[in-house]
Amino acid sequence: MLPTSGIVGRAIDESSIAIVDFETTGLTPGIDRVVEVSVVRVEPGGKPHVVLDTLVNPMRPVAATEIHGITDADVEKAPRFQEIAGELVGALSDRVVAAYNVYFDIKFLAYELTQAGVDHVPPHLCLMYMRPLLGLGSRCRLDEACRSHDIEYQAAHVAAQDALACGGLLLCYLEICRERGISTFGDLATLKNYKFFQSFNGDPLPTPTVFNLRRCDRLCSRSQKVAETPPDPTHQALKSYWDALRTVVADLEITDDELEYVANERERLGLSEEQVRVLHARAFSNAIAQFTGDQWLDDGEARKLHRLHDCLARLGWAPGQ
Repeated sequence: MLPTSGIVGRAIDESSIAIVDFETTGLTPGIDRVVEVSVVRVEPGGKPHVVLDTLVNPMRPVAATEIHGITDADVEKAPRFQEIAGELVGALSDRVVAAYNVYFDIKFLAYELTQAGVDHVPPHLCLMYMRPLLGLGSRCRLDEACRSHDIEYQAAHVAAQDALACGGLLLCYLEICRERGISTFGDLATLKNYKFFQSFNGDPLPTPTVFNLRRCDRLCSRSQKVAETPPDPTHQALKSYWDALRTVVADLEITDDELEYVANERERLGLSEEQVRVLHARAFSNAIAQFTGDQWLDDGEARKLHRLHDCLARLGWAPGQ
């Protein structure tokens, strides 16, 4: 059933969209924490521009450094999430939220905002699923989507650069919507049956003052540092494989085409068996943590874990092999 209120009747071309990108210590909100956040706005008729970009101190050791390149030293003097919550809500207020893998980012957004006293999940859409939604191809990594639309994209897992690349993709998708007469978010939701369409029934975030949130005057961006640091080939390979892996197992199903795609990526990147095992183990352990966080594992969750294990096994290695 399609939503009947919220943003469903809003004209897409007349709406301001805020693209959010998080870097985190792992995949599981509540266990893992945000270590970097960037918001890029696309106003009606405008170009993507960064309105928020900062590292975040997770108040715990940083993990997954081999993926995002952020270290404990980088976040030592960065603000905590609760300190930048007002800035983030201000950047997102009265806007539709977008992300490349929105099912990942929206979970972290909801958890972190709840910890700051904001119990509100804004309407959101997934740019990764806009490709199949508009018949442009299957879901894929961000860098592949950018190449297919001639969008410049250099660094992976740097929040500001990822979000800006997403802004370029969004402009392409908005133009396609105009050409096809897809004028409202409700029109978009008639094309396929994706879970994120349910969020269209909700309202965007209000201003930070509604939640008594304050501004933060000590943001800590790493964009300049990243721009001056040559990319590490090993880190780039791990990032690329992690993105490919996360993309194909997102729905806990893997097709023969996806299996071939990830196998080719592994060969192209020249990853060792040890590196593959580490990333597969991380994916599986994060899923277990997510399903058992409520101290309960029902039959449906157990079946999903079994399917994920089968996926990882077909991709070369699964825990227990």
